Amino acid sequence: MDIADPEVGPQASAAHKPAVDSERYVIHSTLGAGGMGIVYLAEDRKLHRQVAIKKLKDDVASHNARARIQQEARLLAQLNHPNIVALHDVLEEDGNIALVMEYIDGTTLRAWMREHSPSLQQKLSLLMQICQGLQQAHSLGIIHRDLKSDNILITTGASGKLTAKITDFGIAKSQQLDEKTLTAENQLAGTITAMSPEQILGKTLDARSDLFSLGTIAYELLCGSRPFDKHDAGALAMANRITNEPHIPPQQAWADIPEPLTILLDKLLAKDPAQRPQSAQLVYQGFELLHQQGLESDSEDFTATLTDLFTRQQVKQRRRWLRLATGIAAALVVGAGGYWGWQEITRLEPQYIAVMPVEINGEIRGEENAVALTRTMVRQALMNSVSQLKASALVSFEPKEGQDFEAQLQALRNKGVTDALFAKLECAQVRCEIELQLIAPMAGEIKQQSSFTFLTDKRQEAEYRISNSTKAVFSENYLTEKEKRVVMSDKDYDSYLDILSRLDQKDLKPKDLELLQLLIDRYPLNTNLYKAFTSVSAKLFVQTDQNAFIERGLAVIERGRAHKLNRQQLLEQELWLRTYTGDKDGFNKLLKQLDEDTSPSADLIARYARFFFMQGEYESGLHYAEQASALNPSADNLYLVALNNAVAGNYPQARSVLEKLLRAFPDHWSSYSTLGNIEMESGNLAAAETAITSIPEHLRGWRTRLNLGVCYFLQGFYSNAQKEFRSVLDQIPNDVSAKVLIAETYVMLGQQENAHQAFNDAIEITKSAEGLRERRYRALTLAHLGRTSDAISLTLELQQESPEDTDVKYFSAQVYALSNQWPSANYYLEQLIEQGMSAEWFNLPAFRQLCTQPHVSNQVKASLCK
Repeated sequence: MDIADPEVGPQASAAHKPAVDSERYVIHSTLGAGGMGIVYLAEDRKLHRQVAIKKLKDDVASHNARARIQQEARLLAQLNHPNIVALHDVLEEDGNIALVMEYIDGTTLRAWMREHSPSLQQKLSLLMQICQGLQQAHSLGIIHRDLKSDNILITTGASGKLTAKITDFGIAKSQQLDEKTLTAENQLAGTITAMSPEQILGKTLDARSDLFSLGTIAYELLCGSRPFDKHDAGALAMANRITNEPHIPPQQAWADIPEPLTILLDKLLAKDPAQRPQSAQLVYQGFELLHQQGLESDSEDFTATLTDLFTRQQVKQRRRWLRLATGIAAALVVGAGGYWGWQEITRLEPQYIAVMPVEINGEIRGEENAVALTRTMVRQALMNSVSQLKASALVSFEPKEGQDFEAQLQALRNKGVTDALFAKLECAQVRCEIELQLIAPMAGEIKQQSSFTFLTDKRQEAEYRISNSTKAVFSENYLTEKEKRVVMSDKDYDSYLDILSRLDQKDLKPKDLELLQLLIDRYPLNTNLYKAFTSVSAKLFVQTDQNAFIERGLAVIERGRAHKLNRQQLLEQELWLRTYTGDKDGFNKLLKQLDEDTSPSADLIARYARFFFMQGEYESGLHYAEQASALNPSADNLYLVALNNAVAGNYPQARSVLEKLLRAFPDHWSSYSTLGNIEMESGNLAAAETAITSIPEHLRGWRTRLNLGVCYFLQGFYSNAQKEFRSVLDQIPNDVSAKVLIAETYVMLGQQENAHQAFNDAIEITKSAEGLRERRYRALTLAHLGRTSDAISLTLELQQESPEDTDVKYFSAQVYALSNQWPSANYYLEQLIEQGMSAEWFNLPAFRQLCTQPHVSNQVKASLCK
């Protein structure tokens, strides 16, 4: 039901006033109307509050409709969630029925989108709230069936906090659809543009139907348009589009959309419910990852994380609360994975080579996509040339939007790139003059260059010449024998280039694999076709979560072995595919084979190190990170070594690596943040502050600001601490850690009333918390508010889940101290002190009380009571 119908005026007419008990409720005006109901603004004179009263329209107030709304009201009465409009009462009189609902002083999401220009973080925050409300409803077996932006209400609190609330549960119910009902949308259980395919087809619905509708909301909020064009042909045509035609690719509606968001939207809008995420909680966790980690990370690893989330249906949170500046994001910014590895046949110094974007000026005559095909051909020729060099690895590189040439060089230096290939074309009709440059990023100079002319209508011959010319700019010591050339027909070659072009644009379809399979059948000795098949298989897997794509890629690799193609290249392609399967045993066997033959690339080894880091297996992550760093001591590989050491508690080793890294790469800002965290946890607060403030202020993300605030807090600089915490809330309005830390600064300043209000805010936003981090803060907040029984009960749950987690121990100690449970507080404090936590962390009023307690050990008193 639409809450805001433009045809309904602000005043309630007598004909539409619901029959209700006038002794309690006074109707003031009409808020809106939709296909099945009307909503009025009223005053509850008994409780002195405004309410919204909703009743069925007379023409749909049948016996079945009344029974249905009564049943839904009973279900809604069980809901108590901040992101769902609350049901207060059900009124019945003279056969009429009305619902008394919570009144929301705000507007619909659709109207809000028209009137505001929210930041991406605000959009993600609203989507997370909608997910939380949906999860609560779904857990009680309630399916909304009409989820759309008109049924999401947005309200702004006094502090500027945006809150999303889902309304209109259960007014409409799924029914069998035919052409007649499709042309009369007022009779539908929902709105066609927001319906899932299975709802339109009259199939049995589950929670995943609502997730499709959520996908339409997310698409419109993020991309600024709807996923299915609304034509004048009517509801039947729209229903056909939703059930049979693909949605508009998100990148077409928003050209710069980050890949992780594209993946998430595509999953939500899958036709088959089995291909969608399996719960609103999983979708929440996906948006939360994007919200907390930011969207600047290399998308390949991020989307792999997202894929793992949706396939494994869990997110393991292992980071310490003061490692927020590192966490998953730090693992993701460690260089991108390599393409197809390197051969170290001799004792040559390893080369790490990146291909920079191809620059084309002028016009190219030919097909509509002639420019795209030419650019792809040149890029492919450059990459193929690297695969034919000894001791050389191809490092993937894609500059960020708006990044100038110097910034690109710095990014290449951080990746440890020793050589970069750059191609510039000046074209006229079918002739292009190409200038090839071999650039040394470290020195910022051109080492070698060459130029020649080629014909764009002879692209296959041009690729062969460009590849050979590129190899010639390297030292002859690195050259191998020329690969046997396998010539394709011009038509087949252009089809191959078209797939590669769309691979770069992330616009692939399963039929692309069919075409590549056909080309492999025709040209079974063309190694480039096998590489393309592997790449497309991996991308389609990330988009769909279908293991069949990985299996097909592995089968093609076996076919390449049967034709005795390059063994090492096939091993590395298989290694790449198996990183998506989580098959550790298979991965280890492949690494062993590569070690026996030659050596795997640093990029491949770093990829596996990141895989273990994400699994929380830091010892294994460190092992492979050190291998990658030994092969290529780039900033990113060194940082990965430091990161695994840090999260494992090996602070001296982590500090040593970071200091080495920063001497070589003084602008690697993530290293300063991690170093600051290490110093802070070691009690070296002045050194921590120096490290963190070395990062230019405009480059400090919210995690860095949060950590800087904690550093100030521990030093007793409470005003400075609050300034940093509030700057975090400017970016992340509902960040519970910032909320609680602000409250604790009030405690330290003796401002108990302000502290109490801040803790109450934290309780509100953690009502439905499920993550380990959020529940830790909720337990601490409950203890501060005197709800010690609830706090201890939640703390016991956390201890059972993560008995070795340092954060759980630290929060447990605080909760027990605030609850006057001195022996229990002493128990956890002893463990923390033995782990090496410095005394600055215990400088809290809750802990100071232990100094006078007889049951507290001398060890604890020595740390707390100096």
